[in-house]
Amino acid sequence: MYIKLKNGCEVNCDIQGTGEPLILVHSYLWDNRMWEPQIEKLRERFKCISIELHGHGRSKSLVDPGKVYSLEEMTRDVIEVADYLELDTFFYCGLSVGGMIGGHLITSYPERVRGCVLMDTHVGEEPATSKDQYFEMLNIIEKLNFIPMQMSDTIAPMFFSKKTNSEKGELYTEFKKSLLNTPPENIPTIVALGRGIFGRSDILGKLREVRVPTLFISGLEDIPRPIAESEEMAALIEGAQVVGIEECGHISTLEKPAETTEAILNFFDTL
Repeated sequence: MYIKLKNGCEVNCDIQGTGEPLILVHSYLWDNRMWEPQIEKLRERFKCISIELHGHGRSKSLVDPGKVYSLEEMTRDVIEVADYLELDTFFYCGLSVGGMIGGHLITSYPERVRGCVLMDTHVGEEPATSKDQYFEMLNIIEKLNFIPMQMSDTIAPMFFSKKTNSEKGELYTEFKKSLLNTPPENIPTIVALGRGIFGRSDILGKLREVRVPTLFISGLEDIPRPIAESEEMAALIEGAQVVGIEECGHISTLEKPAETTEAILNFFDTL
């Protein structure tokens, strides 16, 4: 279903299952399909509400993308969806930028979140070296209005384990194809979101005040978001847990779906 937000943009939300509401937000450059293995199990207990970011999947591009669309704005979008669906409280699960949004939810809207799973993510400032690299990529994409082949060869391996990158099977090739087939009309929005993600402010200090039950999940071979970052965040939140997934990169939901789903379910079973 489409929900029209105050910024005039329509976001797509896929809703499956019945029960307590669980909002899920995917990684940058992906879409709701990355949650399919988890939702197959989660929908037995939860009403799973997976939201697609602006310019991703079936969500529309921003009406006026401008230069930067901040994480604070992305977080308010999630709250707007929750308000539209009349959800006073909800559980939350987010990966990468979805996890960054989750960090903002539990620090700025803690009364709304009953339990939170943050996956392959970090809410500190992006390290200077990778920030410069990502901004340079975004500038090139903005200028070309598409993602070139050479850049897709750089981006794709960031998301996977050594094994997946070596084998270059269906998961790898389909993701690379999706990069190359990004609709031109979505590029300005994707660039604006990227600048918001990689130019994010540091909210690590705010985690010390969090009392929302929180689980961190990280692929042990995650290149952009190593497990040390999850451990750093978990140390700041009372009672937070960390689960590492072996032989797994950034997209743990698809590389190791069974292990990832089990970790999520085990955590929610304790709440």
